[in-house]
Amino acid sequence: MKIGVISDTHSNYHGLKACVDHGIKEGVDRFLFLGDYVSDCGYPQKTMNLLYEIKDSYECGFIKGNREEYMLDYKDQGLNHWIIPSSATGSLLYTYENLTERDFEFFRSLPISGRMSITGYPDVLYCHGSMERTRGVLRLGSQEVTDTLKSMDAGVILCGHTHVQGTQEYQGKKLVNVGSAGVPYFYEGNAQYGILHGENGIWKEELLQIGYNKAMAVSDLHESGLYEKSNIWAKLVENCLLTGIDRSKECLNLALELYQDKEGKIEWSTIPECYWQEAANVLGLLG
Repeated sequence: MKIGVISDTHSNYHGLKACVDHGIKEGVDRFLFLGDYVSDCGYPQKTMNLLYEIKDSYECGFIKGNREEYMLDYKDQGLNHWIIPSSATGSLLYTYENLTERDFEFFRSLPISGRMSITGYPDVLYCHGSMERTRGVLRLGSQEVTDTLKSMDAGVILCGHTHVQGTQEYQGKKLVNVGSAGVPYFYEGNAQYGILHGENGIWKEELLQIGYNKAMAVSDLHESGLYEKSNIWAKLVENCLLTGIDRSKECLNLALELYQDKEGKIEWSTIPECYWQEAANVLGLLG
């Protein structure tokens, strides 16, 4: 029994396809997808079409991530705070405008967590952020993970969201974060996913980093028009795709500090572009 586990694709068709192709070659019996299928990279429709093809061809489990919730909230509540161009929200609005009614219906159908039961093996829980919230965080090494492992009635919990691949154990139970297939942290930006191997009633994880054509993913950022619509954010995504080094939090926090110092405001979604540009310049991201 082999279960391919993929999380945090973030519209990166090329990273997703590399992970799926590798899993098929390795003979996985089914796939579990842990959310954040869209946003950040170009052409989200290519990623969604590939997911539908996989869904029609293999046994799959899908749950939603926080990015899917963002898209549904925007659609349902008629929010108007996403603008183009904007390093804060331009990428989100670009993604929203490139989704279809089929995509929204698919997102709406998804639970935020799941349980896989296979005869002869401990149950496996799976979620994006946490079992209760897509925006929850099960950070490796944290007391929250220990508490989750203590209380859960399963052998393994699979998650994503943090883009940091790794495991944490407690008294024979284990959390496995499979990393990100689309905007991976570390490992020189190679796409990440996991295979859960069932052997003699025991689950054993294999965490993988898959090389792929990163230049194609970067080209999609530019050719799709996303760069013009999300400015510094697209630059941050490109840097992460090519190096595996995430500087988005650093840049956002500095832009927020500048915004607060000069205008007394701290809302990330309304940061004027001048502060994003200044932050990126200070951090050497524009050279």
